[in-house]
This record gives sequence, structure tokens and C-alpha cells, in this order.
Amino acid sequence: MKKSKNNIKLALLGIVFLPILLGLFFMVLRFFSPSAIKFPTAIEIYQDFFSSLLDVEVLKAFLSTAKYVIISVIVSIILGVILSFILNLNKTIWSAVEPTIDFLRSVPITFFIPAFAVILGISSPNIIWILAVIPSTLIIIVNVASGIKELEEPDKQNRLHHYQLLSGNKGKWESFRKVKIYEILPHFISGFKVSLSYAIVIVTVLEYMQMGNEIGLGRLVYYEMEQLNYKRVYSIIIIVGLIGYILNQITEKFSRYGR
Repeated sequence: MKKSKNNIKLALLGIVFLPILLGLFFMVLRFFSPSAIKFPTAIEIYQDFFSSLLDVEVLKAFLSTAKYVIISVIVSIILGVILSFILNLNKTIWSAVEPTIDFLRSVPITFFIPAFAVILGISSPNIIWILAVIPSTLIIIVNVASGIKELEEPDKQNRLHHYQLLSGNKGKWESFRKVKIYEILPHFISGFKVSLSYAIVIVTVLEYMQMGNEIGLGRLVYYEMEQLNYKRVYSIIIIVGLIGYILNQITEKFSRYGR
């Protein structure tokens, strides 16, 4: 009970701290911005944020961006987990592909835009989620692979052997389902959180670059920037941040349930 109350207090502290920090950030921007820009106050930005939640245009943009983020994350999970297990079936296979994975993880996703623009077309809506899938999948592959490698450590092997003795050696699938998957799960969750952030950033940046999605939050930021509507620009940025926060909280709840 005490632990639950402490968790609630910490959550409330985080919820209170974030708008204060953002408010200070907006105050600094207003202080250093040229007088000709007429940068809004923190209160004006927060007022616009709450009004934007009821704006049909913002709602449509939110749903459109969320759709591409969710698609890219789901595809990344499926590809990342499957490929990680396949590549780790044999140490030789993993040793052969690991340099390629590290190489691709180091290349900015924007460098892949020309190639995919030629293949799919710059206006294709698929280009957004496909480009978001690449780094997200690589992150999940590496994190799940780390969990698989840890299964070879002595303490993990002892735990697996202990389960097999208690269960009467029910087989590899049963030991995987009952033991191995829970050992790998924390690594998957940590990789998923990072890949989720990558997906949100890539989708919104590509929208801002006017690629694929014509009504996403990134595209909306671009239009509002052209009109120097800074209140709406930072309102949308707050919404983008909230997408990541909410999805991370959902992930955290699922991971606790899994444990």
C-alpha cells in the first residue's frame, strides 16, 4: 500500500515538474527572442495547448501521426524479435552480421531518403513508416540479442536447469515460455522504449520535411511556422511529447504485468 502511494506521489511530482520546466524554457526563449518576433508567454502557449486539444485540424493531424508511429512500431517489433532470434541461432551468423547492424545504426536515417524516394516516391505515405522502421528494428534486434546472450551466463543457466528439474524436463518450448522469455523481456522493453522514441521523432521530422503525410503533426508545425504562429507550434510540440509519454507509460504497465 505504501509503495503504491509513493508511486502515485512520484508520478504527480513528474506531472507537476514537466509544465514548470517547459514554462521556464518558454520564458528563456521569450527573453532571448528578437522583439520583432513577439514570442508568446508561457501562459499564452499553455492556453493555446488546451484549446488545440479541441481543434479538429490538430485532432486529425494527431490521429494521422499516431497511425504511422503505431504501424512502424508494430512492424519493428515483429521484424526485430524474429530477426534477433534467427541471427542468434548460431554465434557465427551473429558475428557475421553484427558489423553491418552497427554500421546501419550509425547512419542517420535521413541519408536513406534519396534511395527510398526513388523507389517509393517522395509523396508516398509508406515512405514515412518504412524509414521509421529501419532504426527501430535495429535497436530491438540489438537489445533482444543482448538478452539472448545473457541466457548463456552461469546464473541464468542454473535457473533454467533448476526449472527443468522441477518441471520434469518438459521440453525446450516449455522452458522458453516459462523461463527464457522472462529473462529476455527486460531487454526487449528497454529496446522498445528507445525504438518508440525514434519512431515518433522520425515520423514527425519526415512530416515536417513534407514527405508522405500531408496532415500530420510535423506538417502542421511547418505550416504554423510559416505563419509565425509560435503559440500553436509549441502547443503541437507538447502534444508530440505527450504521445511518447503516454505510449511509454502503457509499455511500463505491460512490463510490470509481465513481471
